[in-house]
Amino acid sequence: MQVIPQSGVLGAELRGLDLSRHDAAMRADLHQALLAYGYVFVRKQNLTPAMLCAFAQHWGELHSHPYMPGIDGYPEVIEIVKKETDVHTFGGQWHTDQMFTRTPAMGTLLYAIEVPPAGGDTMFGCLHTAYDGLSPAMRQMLAPLRTVNIYDKQRPRAAVMERQVVDKDVPAEAAVHPLVRPHQETGRPALYISHDRITRRIEGMSDAESRPLLDFLRQHSIRPEFTSRLRWEPGTLAFWDNRRVQHMAVNDYQGHRRVMHRVTVRGTDTTRPV
Repeated sequence: MQVIPQSGVLGAELRGLDLSRHDAAMRADLHQALLAYGYVFVRKQNLTPAMLCAFAQHWGELHSHPYMPGIDGYPEVIEIVKKETDVHTFGGQWHTDQMFTRTPAMGTLLYAIEVPPAGGDTMFGCLHTAYDGLSPAMRQMLAPLRTVNIYDKQRPRAAVMERQVVDKDVPAEAAVHPLVRPHQETGRPALYISHDRITRRIEGMSDAESRPLLDFLRQHSIRPEFTSRLRWEPGTLAFWDNRRVQHMAVNDYQGHRRVMHRVTVRGTDTTRPV
């Protein structure tokens, strides 16, 4: 396996792999690259939904999205399609996957079926180096804080969510996560944050009190020196670690079609004790 770094902080292309015939040794090497680089990708693969699921499940239980159906026969595989006439794109804001759940995704695998001739890239941001780039005083202040995360209710599919309230501060459907999250395998701290339609506020603070700090952290975490960019080709499979990486789909290919298959691997419960 050849490892070709994509930037100074994260991302690597892996060459010399055929993921349709993976074994334990190959998966172990790939896993170490994932821990080292945050996201990895392999080009020129030919993966059916069954192959994609079989490969992904070696990293844990596959996660079925609570508000988006999977493809026929494979409920864990979401087909993400942007048609030539579509204006908006799925995942077009900086985020970490399934942060609105108690068990957010450990990892995401995205496989390119059809891509535009140019554009449609995915941006990635390293939340380890974003944390390291904060002052010691800021890191100390953030250490005990937790964020309230709720699914984007401005979208029609969010209407299935219940509106019960368990206490005066946090809705029942919210997930409360640490703002600074140690990586579960390496122990290295990372910011843990999504865009403002998911990460709504800091627990115990009002929206107005939370907004300046969260907006600063969002802008800080996407500084160019913390980011990397993946250009897709048909047959490219990317695998990223949501415990230390955020991402965003770039919407710059109006008039062209893009089709991807996505699988997420369930993580562990990071919410506060009830």
